[in-house]
Amino acid sequence: MKKIFLTSLAALALLATPLARAWNYTDGDVLLVFRGGTQNIEFDLGSVTNFIGKTNGYTTTVTGWNVGLVTGKFGTDLTGIKVVLVATRGSTNFLSSAEPNVTAYNVSGQAANTLQGVISAVGTSPLYPINIPSNSINAYSIDTGGQYAYAAYDQVVTGGGVNTKGITKLGGNAPFTVEQTIPGFLDFWATEPTLVYPNSPPDQLVGTFYITANGTLTFVAGPRPASITGVNRSGTTSTLQFTTTVGNTYSVAFTNQLGASTATWPVDGTTLVGNGRVNTLNHTGSAGAEFYRINAQ
Repeated sequence: MKKIFLTSLAALALLATPLARAWNYTDGDVLLVFRGGTQNIEFDLGSVTNFIGKTNGYTTTVTGWNVGLVTGKFGTDLTGIKVVLVATRGSTNFLSSAEPNVTAYNVSGQAANTLQGVISAVGTSPLYPINIPSNSINAYSIDTGGQYAYAAYDQVVTGGGVNTKGITKLGGNAPFTVEQTIPGFLDFWATEPTLVYPNSPPDQLVGTFYITANGTLTFVAGPRPASITGVNRSGTTSTLQFTTTVGNTYSVAFTNQLGASTATWPVDGTTLVGNGRVNTLNHTGSAGAEFYRINAQ
């Protein structure tokens, strides 16, 4: 009877132990990484196609990851914890960005290849094949000072702890800071390699991830709405100043009578491509009062 009891305890202990397996990154999957102290918690959110090609304004709460695993390590208030979202698919790298980006131009072919290697290597060891105790089918919790250190995000990105200054830019290969402190938001960029930097077209903004202090993660597709910062009028010409995001196209919608849906407002044919700064568009209309909004595509 005692032997059966001990065998049962051993079986229960085995079931409670995280499974040891290798992280097999699938091309095109999005990695969600939380960083705090010596701890990395990494999730595979599945295909990036879950986020690209959506209509502007499409909004969804991001599932497929275990917030309990994160709060269990860092506490129920995640304020101050760093978060990153990255993916690689073919020649395209998808990178989160915490910066109001004014220089988001395509990276060189060499840097793009390096980024692909870095993203694909998260959760694996550059020194030898390694099986990491997995908390679930798509999640690892790795102590960057422990026995699985070489598979941790921090270690992979810094090349084994050598390039510690470059961790915020994926080892210095990303054109912008890729991580954000919770709570906050992260733009999500699709970057293409080019050999003609800096005269290449700007990267494409896929959308924005928002994260709260309790770990709620939301994705909104397309550019963030532009904010009008100033309007000057001379005669029938109005000069509008407004915030922009790199690579998005902006135009002025206008009306002289409120009440109708903004979707029906006429749109001025003049457009510009944003550069991340406050930009300006002119609109010539009627002599009477007019109301404006900025369209972003």
